[in-house]
Amino acid sequence: MIVLRQIEKDDYSNVKSILKVNGIEDDLSQGIIYIINDEDCIMGVSKIIIKDNYGILKYVVVKEKFRGLNYGDSLLRGILFKCKSMGINKVYYHRYDSYLLKKGFTNNKTSILVDHKLYTEVDNILNNTCCGGTNGV
Repeated sequence: MIVLRQIEKDDYSNVKSILKVNGIEDDLSQGIIYIINDEDCIMGVSKIIIKDNYGILKYVVVKEKFRGLNYGDSLLRGILFKCKSMGINKVYYHRYDSYLLKKGFTNNKTSILVDHKLYTEVDNILNNTCCGGTNGV
């Protein structure tokens, strides 16, 4: 069964391996980190750092062999839903990314974090349907 959940200590080694393959170094000690897994196989990971009243998305990574199955969408929506439950509605990302633009991020035109290229309001993504469906999340 495929499960989306927050990371646990036992997951660290497998998650670090996924990140390393994708050129990302992270000690996994800070932020909110979600994984998507099927039994013992971790298929992807996402991370966000919460600052005051906004979030900074660090990454959404899916193992190459699991791409195209909407696991990235699940990871992004899961972590944004967690932000919403914490009262966070603004999220930034440090560089341009075509995947995030497709999902609902836009060019950052806010006066906060001008060095971050992309921005979204959580509701903009959560209120849009995912995976081509008509009922949203």
